[in-house]
Amino acid sequence: MPDLNSIVLPGEGLDGFCCGSAGTLLVTKDSGNTWKRVPVPTRNDLLSVWFNENMTFGVCAGVRGTLLRSIDAGASWQVVPLGIVADVNAVAFADEREGFLVGGGGLVMASADAGASWHPVPSPTGEDLHALAFVSGDESGYAVGGRAAVLRRTPAGENWFVAGEYSSYLTLRGVSFPEDEAIGYACGDSGLIVKTEDSGSTWRQMELPVVNLGFRAIQFPLDTETGIVVGGGGTIMRTLDSGANWMLAYSGISEDLLGLDFRPDGTLGCCCGRNGTILLTTDRGTSWARAESVES
Repeated sequence: MPDLNSIVLPGEGLDGFCCGSAGTLLVTKDSGNTWKRVPVPTRNDLLSVWFNENMTFGVCAGVRGTLLRSIDAGASWQVVPLGIVADVNAVAFADEREGFLVGGGGLVMASADAGASWHPVPSPTGEDLHALAFVSGDESGYAVGGRAAVLRRTPAGENWFVAGEYSSYLTLRGVSFPEDEAIGYACGDSGLIVKTEDSGSTWRQMELPVVNLGFRAIQFPLDTETGIVVGGGGTIMRTLDSGANWMLAYSGISEDLLGLDFRPDGTLGCCCGRNGTILLTTDRGTSWARAESVES
């Protein structure tokens, strides 16, 4: 079974997408219960997938400068040449036209036409960047990566600057700003979860009940209080008080979890990981169950 790196539940419908190793792209049409392969024009590992809410366009990124684009709700995909060899670790859009991708060696590229074309923009870091998030309704953006690097982009601009750094050699691999540009969270290696309350200028580490192998994705579905983080060894943790306290949620698995997403209304969440693992939750992360079937 392929390793699954990223998952997206773009709207209020039943559809979702998941991408992974060796050109794997999966689609669900029944709220995550069953997943089937979608043909794509690459065998490269795919690391990040994103769709807008009405699914008029989507993008999928991967190693060695791979970028795919769909304009028919994921039924077909075309290669978008980037002219780079760096891995593209994450891709996301601030609105219906303006998007960014980040990757190896501090790579940052921008699109102003819904992903049809891309151009490089200056990056203030040479560290690998692993995750990207935009603030809903604000269009401020944040990217995180190696040596706890944190970049910020203000609304209506392509330039990124160093927002702040959590003093650490550890890599940040997930980021979430659930409501506004001030309060956000990031997660990463060695069980690290950090929180900012000043738009990324300073960060403080959250206390956790266990030492973890590492976290890969973090989200706060619906509100600023309830958050979910997933990572190594099938670990899922949950907070109900904006990160002050974290508790383990039972996953029933030992595979590393690599990706996480929730529907915009928070009614369904999915996480994905190694060996074709996909888990579902319908109670905002309290309990999780395996998908009924995942095509290998």
